[in-house]
Amino acid sequence: MAHAPANKRQPAAAPAMPDTSGLGPYAILDGLPDAFLAVDAEWRVVYVNPRMAELLAEQAPLGQDLRHTYPDLLGLRQHVRFEQAASTQDCVSYEYAWPESDTWFEVRTRPLAGGLLVHGRDITSERHAREQARRTDALLASLIEEAPDAVFTKDLEGRYQLINAAGARALGRRPDGVLGRTDLELFSDEMGQAFTANDRAVFASEKTLSFENVEHTSSGKRVWLSTKGVLRDESGRVYGLFGLSRDITTRKWSEEETRRHSEFQEHLMGIISHDIRSPLGAIMNWSRVLATGGSPEDAARTSQRISTAAVRIERLTRLLLDFTRARLVGSVVIEPRTAELKELLDKVAHEFRIAYPQRDISVEHKGNTRGQWDPDRLAQVVSNLVENALKYGPAGEPVRLKAIGLRTKVVVEVHNEGRPIPESQLPHLFEPFRRGPQTARTLKMSYGLGLYIVREIVQAHGGTIEVSSSEADGTRFTVTLPRRSMPPLPAPQQPRLL
Repeated sequence: MAHAPANKRQPAAAPAMPDTSGLGPYAILDGLPDAFLAVDAEWRVVYVNPRMAELLAEQAPLGQDLRHTYPDLLGLRQHVRFEQAASTQDCVSYEYAWPESDTWFEVRTRPLAGGLLVHGRDITSERHAREQARRTDALLASLIEEAPDAVFTKDLEGRYQLINAAGARALGRRPDGVLGRTDLELFSDEMGQAFTANDRAVFASEKTLSFENVEHTSSGKRVWLSTKGVLRDESGRVYGLFGLSRDITTRKWSEEETRRHSEFQEHLMGIISHDIRSPLGAIMNWSRVLATGGSPEDAARTSQRISTAAVRIERLTRLLLDFTRARLVGSVVIEPRTAELKELLDKVAHEFRIAYPQRDISVEHKGNTRGQWDPDRLAQVVSNLVENALKYGPAGEPVRLKAIGLRTKVVVEVHNEGRPIPESQLPHLFEPFRRGPQTARTLKMSYGLGLYIVREIVQAHGGTIEVSSSEADGTRFTVTLPRRSMPPLPAPQQPRLL
């Protein structure tokens, strides 16, 4: 092994070694575990203690010239000037590896009156400890740098003292662009204040705490989970804090999807167990009544009730099928062909006038309302919107349908008077299983899927749907469709896991 010198030359000093009980000037060194050797001014060996004799294989070269007998002893040749008298040497200190062994010595030379003392202290265990500490520090630095999460330390003023590459990337900076700066300088006011408040809580409690912070960016919302604790020196004094931050946006999204999936299953089971079972039970009961006979009028009424219950099951089944298809495929399937919205609105209005003879349903059209759409799907859109207007609009007020042809698009409006939709519900109106304000009249008629399916059909045509609602103007759904709708490309097949 090669030595690693650490020369520290000092002015020569020549204190005399004390005599100890008549045992000679160096007798006090015999009982020490370190290795000692002394030479006179002419480099003749005048003293070797037991440990040094052990290193020299018990060949004590007393009286011999060190320069000729052991010139490389403890690496002296590289650190002293053999051409000068031993008593004129400077004090030297360095580390030396004993050849062919894993033994290290700290070597010190010190001029004495008329000679030089060589002191070798075994530092093998200390050097191993330092090497282990160095490897541990290197491993820790590597782990911190390669960690996918942000790892950092701050001082008491909140200035970053260390940050790894992942943490700097999360800030869109290089590490040297973060060090020495605070969160208030690096983040928006909202996030900077939040992170600073987290730090104050850690310093106040002197405990390791976890925080969840939401960051609003131009690309969306990011959620950070941070764990922070205090840093202490050897005396126990707090001098800063450490932190680990992880972007848990994907995890939060997954948790929300899991929650929604569970909620969907609950809703679906509720619909199947109640909304299908009830009309199915009615069909069975009225069928038994019909089988017992009765007047033609009673038979007609019973037949009408059976038909109504069957229509409820058919409508709900269609909604569930459309909903499932939209969730699995990503959108409903359309088959565009030439269609006339004026005729479509007239047909839908006619059907509802028959079903609701007491209600006023008007149709207005303006301009060219012809285009390339799926007329069956658009009829479903208009039917759902008209049915929604009839449910929530006052019985004495009209429901108005309007089709307006523009140059490159056609607009369809469905309007009703009545109590407005609460503003808090408007952003969620087209989400599945969201219902509008319920009354005794509408509670059993609403499944919370109709408007969701409407939006999916409109978007499949490349169109948009908007809603406005106020006490003065009533509620208006506005569907805007391009004149030519192309069916969406099929989604790429995902590889199946074997």
